[in-house]
Amino acid sequence: MTKFAFMIGLTALLVGCTRTAGEGGMTTVTGLVEVEQRIVITNPLGAVVAPAADEDVFIIYGDRVGPDDRVQTNYDGEFAFYGLRPGDYTVYVFSEDTMPPFNNAPDVAIIHEFTIESGEELKDLGTLRIYKDI
Repeated sequence: MTKFAFMIGLTALLVGCTRTAGEGGMTTVTGLVEVEQRIVITNPLGAVVAPAADEDVFIIYGDRVGPDDRVQTNYDGEFAFYGLRPGDYTVYVFSEDTMPPFNNAPDVAIIHEFTIESGEELKDLGTLRIYKDI
């Protein structure tokens, strides 16, 4: 009976210590958001690209449904999420749709999925580009 109780306790300990994506780790995720401004949203001619200041950037931990955290970009369009554990993540920002069937098309999500491997301290997502009409 003692071996059985030991095995049950060991199994509970191993299952209880499984770490999932989320806060509480050592990884910092960084990136940049640029905005491409267009006179006519469907026409890229004459577009101007600049850092996207004060844009909301959302992150989802693992396979959850809704956003788990949100940050805003700084004046240079940079953003960071701190203290993340290994696992799968999704970062997204909202942009105007460049192919709307009419002028008041809803915003679309620009999505970047990535995985933090064990031991990573910095993960750079590169540039996410959003679109807005002038």
